[in-house]
Amino acid sequence: MKKIFLSVVFTLAILIGLMAAFSSGVSADQGHGFDGYSGPGDGGAVFTMTNPNGAANAVIMFSRDNHGALNMVGSFATGGNGGLRSGPPDPLKSQGSLMLTQDGKWLLAVNAGSNSISVFQVQNNGLNLIGTTASGGTFPVSLTISGNEVFVLNASTPNITGFNLSNKGKLTSIAGSTDVLPSGGSYLYTQVGFDNYGKWLVVSDLGDSAILAAPVNSSGIPGAWQSSPSSGPAPFGFIFDARDNLLVVQAGNSAVSSYRVLSNGMLSPIVEAFNPTSSTSCWIVEDQTDDVFTTNPGTNNISSYQDGDNSGNVSWLIPSAASGITTIDEGITNDGQYLYALAPGVGIDGFSISHEGTLKSVGTFPATGITGNSQGIAVW
Repeated sequence: MKKIFLSVVFTLAILIGLMAAFSSGVSADQGHGFDGYSGPGDGGAVFTMTNPNGAANAVIMFSRDNHGALNMVGSFATGGNGGLRSGPPDPLKSQGSLMLTQDGKWLLAVNAGSNSISVFQVQNNGLNLIGTTASGGTFPVSLTISGNEVFVLNASTPNITGFNLSNKGKLTSIAGSTDVLPSGGSYLYTQVGFDNYGKWLVVSDLGDSAILAAPVNSSGIPGAWQSSPSSGPAPFGFIFDARDNLLVVQAGNSAVSSYRVLSNGMLSPIVEAFNPTSSTSCWIVEDQTDDVFTTNPGTNNISSYQDGDNSGNVSWLIPSAASGITTIDEGITNDGQYLYALAPGVGIDGFSISHEGTLKSVGTFPATGITGNSQGIAVW
């Protein structure tokens, strides 16, 4: 009897352990991303900004089904105003004006016309505005996030300012983080971005064809900036690949250049990949299979490149992977299956991604409020 009792107890213990492990796994999965987001097919979501010049800004939310189709969920006021840095179709002249946190729970947006940042909580059926916070400068155009640290590029000041993002969605300025950027020459700053480890901040300077890098300490305070010449003219948008190589798209010659950030903050060039048939390439993204895509409003197309083994040795695949469209900001879904690009004045263009770098249209999805002044895209 004693052996039978012990056997029953042992079996129950195993069952309880398995149930706890299963429950823990489910909870972790539900806590990832959109916290129970339940759009059609639970496919995900796409966001863009209306950005009207000097008027109330808003974020438009789309739900995404399992076939890549988008349906407009609604338009949600940011509590701030849009702004105009240049004429359409690139009013903010930036990449990263709308940004999701890595877990997809928080969406951050710049309000260039009122010098503020908005934080939304992403919910099942829309966005809940948590609040707006002064950006620490004038005309914010780009955001970057690493863990709970957020930095914003204020283009007209020009400077960067850091914030801590709480688990309640509140932004608190990091004391001593505001850092004035060089304002000599023909500066035109277009993006701020963290590397993959949150150790370096990078800023692209289209006007001076330069790229700046500064270390960030454990308190979120940037160190001294180092300026390196870009491999080609007018560096605009950039990303870090999986091995932390910096990939920069150059609007001046429609090429993608790659670099390593050295320990002193200077950049060591790897390669410059020219695209023979595109013009005015500005925005850049990369999927999980090393395919890199740039949007080229000058020639109304999207180009694809290969970043072999995330080595930084970028080479072009298809000069025109998708054509006949006018797209600016772009984003790729977390599963790497779809690319979405903002078509100013029209809506969102959607594409399925093949492993060969080709794009197949899944549709153009219009929405009231998307105009020539719209900018920014965030994709889940």
